[in-house]
Amino acid sequence: MSKMRSAVMLGPRQIELVEIDRPEVDANSVIIKVEGTGVCGSNLHWWRGAERATGMWPFPIPGAGGHEYGGVVIEAGRNIRKLKVGDRVAVDQFHSTSCGQCVYCSSGAFGVCPNRGTFVTPGFVDYIKFPEKGLHVLPDSIATHEAAIIEPAATPISALRRLGLRGGERVVVLGAGIVGLAAAGVAKALGAGKVVVTAKYDQQEKFAYEFGADVVVRSNAKDVVEQVLSHVDGGADIVVETVGGMAPTMDQAAAIIRPRGTVIPLGLWDEPVKIDSWGAVFKEINFMFALAYGQVGLRTDYEYAIELMASGRLPLQKLITHQVPLANIREAFELADDKTRGAIKVVVRP
Repeated sequence: MSKMRSAVMLGPRQIELVEIDRPEVDANSVIIKVEGTGVCGSNLHWWRGAERATGMWPFPIPGAGGHEYGGVVIEAGRNIRKLKVGDRVAVDQFHSTSCGQCVYCSSGAFGVCPNRGTFVTPGFVDYIKFPEKGLHVLPDSIATHEAAIIEPAATPISALRRLGLRGGERVVVLGAGIVGLAAAGVAKALGAGKVVVTAKYDQQEKFAYEFGADVVVRSNAKDVVEQVLSHVDGGADIVVETVGGMAPTMDQAAAIIRPRGTVIPLGLWDEPVKIDSWGAVFKEINFMFALAYGQVGLRTDYEYAIELMASGRLPLQKLITHQVPLANIREAFELADDKTRGAIKVVVRP
């Protein structure tokens, strides 16, 4: 059996490359040569050794948790009908590994399919193997490695599509990483009347305006909540929280949202977060949690994300600030973890 490279995270800030067996094609699968894998914020929780994250996925972590892919089909099984060798694809793992038969799959909620079993991602590797379901052929306007950025953008796209913007809403996005910037852009695309974004770094503020923000407030300002509220009189209709970690953004979201408004927490937290339940009850706040993406109406969230990206309405490819060879996987994680070095999205290129 031929071999390939794979990252493995041995512990906090400890990562190396090892040789593992390369996946082999079967009748119902394709083999994809990876051209780009994004370093996700979730990867960084393990990298930093967050207790909650490592408790759910203990060290050593095979593959180091990579799951944001763009690649080229190099082998196709005999039962594959929609894809062919040479197709450039983005990979929706939740859809691809879902059973396709349960009530959740039938309603487009692939991410909560109970029949998938334990979710295991191939990680940062040279080659991956998937069924053709959930694989999306890329248009010419999207380079293969750029497809890695579709996965993190699909979650806020899914959340806002599920919520169902009607047009004119005042949307506040807390955080201006990939998820926050995608949330701002899709909110505008879906008809939001005003979008306010909080950003910590200069590069984030720059991109926030480019991605549809009407106002950007610095998140490290002492009066950040008051500044945001000055732009959404009476409170926001929707607050999208994208920071997580140890940030006080759930409290900020509860303060910024109007009565009966909706808070969408998308950040991943290093420990359980307390919510002022009395305050939430008296404001009758709606909380809509979202982990991943699926299908709304006739199109999957991946399809919609690709359409927005290809058309230029949501130019996600601009957010790829660094490309790092797989051989330098440690450097990729260090770059992604240190936003003072200008990183928005780091993509690993095998």
